[in-house]
Amino acid sequence: MRKLITFIVVVLFLLIFTGLSFAGGSKEATNGEIGGTITLYTSETLTDVQKIAEKFEQKYPGTKVEIYRSGTVEVTAKLQAEIEANSIKPDVIWFADMAMFQDLGNKGLLLKTDLPEAMNIPKKFVYMGGKAYEARLIYQIVAYNTEKVKKKITGWNDLLDPVFKGKVGSASAFYSGATLTQVATLSKDSKFGWDFYKKLAENDCKIVKGNGAVARNIATGEYYIGITIDFMARALKAKGSPVDYVYQKEGTVYIPTPIGIISKSKNPETAKAFVNFVLSKDGQQVMVDRGYLPLNKNVPLPEGVPSPAKIKILKTDWKYLKENRDMLRKKWGEIMGVM
Repeated sequence: MRKLITFIVVVLFLLIFTGLSFAGGSKEATNGEIGGTITLYTSETLTDVQKIAEKFEQKYPGTKVEIYRSGTVEVTAKLQAEIEANSIKPDVIWFADMAMFQDLGNKGLLLKTDLPEAMNIPKKFVYMGGKAYEARLIYQIVAYNTEKVKKKITGWNDLLDPVFKGKVGSASAFYSGATLTQVATLSKDSKFGWDFYKKLAENDCKIVKGNGAVARNIATGEYYIGITIDFMARALKAKGSPVDYVYQKEGTVYIPTPIGIISKSKNPETAKAFVNFVLSKDGQQVMVDRGYLPLNKNVPLPEGVPSPAKIKILKTDWKYLKENRDMLRKKWGEIMGVM
């Protein structure tokens, strides 16, 4: 009887050990290392980020993505205050300020990673050797209301046409990282300079907080024309709004929106899984469904969108932006009559 009991115990031990060993090599057990809550600070459209988070949580049960969302300027100000207080709260950051990402990377505040899905995006969008990644492609474009505008729109200078006086819209450089990038780019470009903004102000350009509000106001006809983000105009057009847009003949402004992991993250494995999901086919398909241009080579472009290789880009000096952001906002605000 004693031998039988010993035999049963040995068999049970082997079964348990074998089961654990098998599970240890399984996808389920690997996913088991990914769990708990991560905090995301972002300037991306809230509904878009919520959809990404929802899909991620479905893929990895037991995870939770808590989101703090505001304009880039407010997000970066909050993060900067936390850095100075040595109390950084986010695990993942995702916003339209490449200069700040570069600064964080140089200070050792971004976690360097080698994510599996990075092999499916162009190498130039793997920033700082894996300290950050581009999430998708967006551009600042000129959009217009097709019921109000009958002339052919080609680019930036259409915004200065007196026929549109008082009916031109723009987001604020005090709130929008994309607009601040635009100001840094155009003000330093010999084809535009600060004179472009002086003429824009003379045409009574209306300033609202974010690019989304500009796009919506163009759709309603409150603005006839304005500067916004391509995916916002594309989404409204797809819904049947009288909106169209152009990638400017003079060159558009590419808006990097890097995503990266804070080096002091309390949950780095889940943070890495989240960023990897954003780059994956599933994550990038969410981007396409929301109107963005994907980076993952396995995801096709939205219908009717030109290849990024065919979109002319104006050069942005990120070092100049980093060193002059306060000056740029102040001068832009003085010219446009907003503070």
